[in-house]
Amino acid sequence: MKIGIYSPYLDSFGGGERYVLTTAEILAISCKVDLLLDSHHLTLQPKTLISDLGKRFNLNLEKINLVEVPMGRGINTIKRLLFFRSYDLLIYLTDGSIFYSTARRGIIHFQVPFKNYKTRDLWGKIKASTWNLAVCNSKFTEGFIKKEWPFKTTVIYPPVDISKIKPLKKKNYILSVGRFASFTKAKKHEEMIKTFIRLCRNKEMKGWSLHLVGSVEGDEGYIDELKELAGKNPVFFYPNLSFDRLVALYGQSKIYWHASGFGEDDPTKMEHFGITTVEAMAGGCVPIVINSGGQPEIVENNKSGMLWSNLSELGQKTLQIVNNNKLWSKLSNNARKRSNLFSKNYFKEKILSLIRSP
Repeated sequence: MKIGIYSPYLDSFGGGERYVLTTAEILAISCKVDLLLDSHHLTLQPKTLISDLGKRFNLNLEKINLVEVPMGRGINTIKRLLFFRSYDLLIYLTDGSIFYSTARRGIIHFQVPFKNYKTRDLWGKIKASTWNLAVCNSKFTEGFIKKEWPFKTTVIYPPVDISKIKPLKKKNYILSVGRFASFTKAKKHEEMIKTFIRLCRNKEMKGWSLHLVGSVEGDEGYIDELKELAGKNPVFFYPNLSFDRLVALYGQSKIYWHASGFGEDDPTKMEHFGITTVEAMAGGCVPIVINSGGQPEIVENNKSGMLWSNLSELGQKTLQIVNNNKLWSKLSNNARKRSNLFSKNYFKEKILSLIRSP
């Protein structure tokens, strides 16, 4: 089987790229897999880019062929249509746009609950009809895609590489992982710091500390603002931490907080899945996470973690875990077991089953 895989933004190194490149690695074992590069990709030293992606996501992409795709402005439409006809299967990581596919079978992948502005006219409907299936990264995303887009849908959760993540000697750490970005403030660092400061007024919190990990590029001033907000409270920051060090923190921490989507109504601003939550669970952290987006699909409330809807609940449920080691142990063990449902092996089974289906 000849398979083409196309992502417009390979150089973003995001969750969608991890998803489709893991798919490529899996399928390349038994199929001819072409990673399709448009004119933008060709300006980025493609071989170096793919090597860097493989290292970042711990993937073996040596069997993947790099093929130029006739996409972009000024490209002859006939040339593009003839190009895609050679593929038995085309997999497209959409950025909210669609195009006319002439592959024998087309699968479009949604990482984000994009609104549909593309299939409301006749030509848009015709383009949509050339895609057989939309694969979504969560039921949360699927719910919006079903309402907005004219596609048959299914859900395959993202692959989370938890092979290196194990519980270590636990410390009284609360951990949260998310990009430090002053423009969007999507990870709600300020809200978590304020909640932790309020919790520190309780004597039970003596000896506990909050640990915030995240990438930062040109936004170091935001971390300075957060440090000022934290004051003398035991809040620690880890900008651009290596994955090996993060793995250690997952293993050492007792509790994991996730607040993305708090106070938001726009589904695109919520956590559509939550890879870091799964990673933390694999390390034996008890997840105490927001009850929105894709988080409730990962965490079973009061079984493999806890869900909250407001900051008062976040504080109350954290104290509940802090004060009850037996409950922490039970939820920690269940969280570890639950994390296996989102492993790379489980993803592989689902992808192969999808490709083999008619």
